[in-house]
Amino acid sequence: MATGTSGGLLENRDRHAQSIFKHAILRQYLPRFIAMPGSTATGGKLVVLDGFAGRGRYPDGTPASAELILRAIRSFSNSRDVSSVFVEREQENYVELKVVVDEYVKQGLRARSCPGNVEDHLDVVVQQATGLPLFLFLDPCGAGLPYVRLRDLLCGPRQGRRPQTEVLLNFSAHLTRRATGALNKGMLDESIIPRMDTTCGGTWWRETALGTLRSPQGKTFEAAAHAVAQEYAERIARHTSMTPVVIPVSRRLGQQPIYHLVFLTRSPVGLWEFADAVGRARRAYLEHLGALDSDSVPGQQGLFGEAEDNDMEWLIKQEHDEAVRIITANLRALTRRCGDIKLVEHARDLFGEAYGFAIEPAVTQAVRSLRATGELVLKTNDKKRRNQVFGPATP
Repeated sequence: MATGTSGGLLENRDRHAQSIFKHAILRQYLPRFIAMPGSTATGGKLVVLDGFAGRGRYPDGTPASAELILRAIRSFSNSRDVSSVFVEREQENYVELKVVVDEYVKQGLRARSCPGNVEDHLDVVVQQATGLPLFLFLDPCGAGLPYVRLRDLLCGPRQGRRPQTEVLLNFSAHLTRRATGALNKGMLDESIIPRMDTTCGGTWWRETALGTLRSPQGKTFEAAAHAVAQEYAERIARHTSMTPVVIPVSRRLGQQPIYHLVFLTRSPVGLWEFADAVGRARRAYLEHLGALDSDSVPGQQGLFGEAEDNDMEWLIKQEHDEAVRIITANLRALTRRCGDIKLVEHARDLFGEAYGFAIEPAVTQAVRSLRATGELVLKTNDKKRRNQVFGPATP
């Protein structure tokens, strides 16, 4: 077997760049979910579901989503009582998954692996989570959980802000582009069309996709995939009284997204912490791409011309500076319009267009710059930046 770059090592790493991003979000955000809702839950109890768990661990020993979740839970074994469920449809993958889950069960974790479709296990999981915070990670390779099933799960007893319910799901851009292509050609008998109808909870996506594809501003399948993912997130959020965040994820910068990550929450704190988690995951993703570029052959063109080791370091710095600029402008506008504001209660508007690459230190830098110029006054202090209250300076 060939080894090194000639054996496709770099190709393999590049293929999983999108997974680096997704898994970095799990590493960053899941411990925060366990810590925060778990602090107010009865007995520190929570439930976590990975509905498309795969093998749980890559063949080279690198943890995949299931093991990352198990590791996060293990780190809270002394302060939280977390029950976790991992579902996998493919039998070959399930056999490997069960081995991984059983390892952590032997370490004292309350976890179980389940074969079959996630839909077959949802009712049991939701019943298990009665009165408890619930985190759902839904990461299919193709069509996701039927819209109606997800909507009904998030309504009813789980419609309120407590017990907390949050969702991180993969909405396939590749599937959307394929379905849009078939639709655009009038191939309505293709099986992918009703599959998208089920995933989206109706035929609305057809008009959205074709309208975007044929509009002067759209004209691309990428734009159609963006529009459908955004509308999907807004619809499910509206029907379940949640707030959505949509993050496109691509294999390489400048390429079409492979999927969109959709995050759903009812918590302002969730929005704030997810913003920081995604921003840090973005940096891990860029650093990974930078490592790929540093392994390129001499003379290969990098992101900004001749490949250099500091390409991604430069981009990370540029994105941070842009985040500070955006957040500074938003904070100035918010305090002028609203007066005194508690930062966390305005997370979406505060991060604005920087949501997806800004991290909390960008907020800190923006706050300090406005205080230094006398435009902003600290009204209520707190050790957590998100809980601080600021107002405009009195004229």
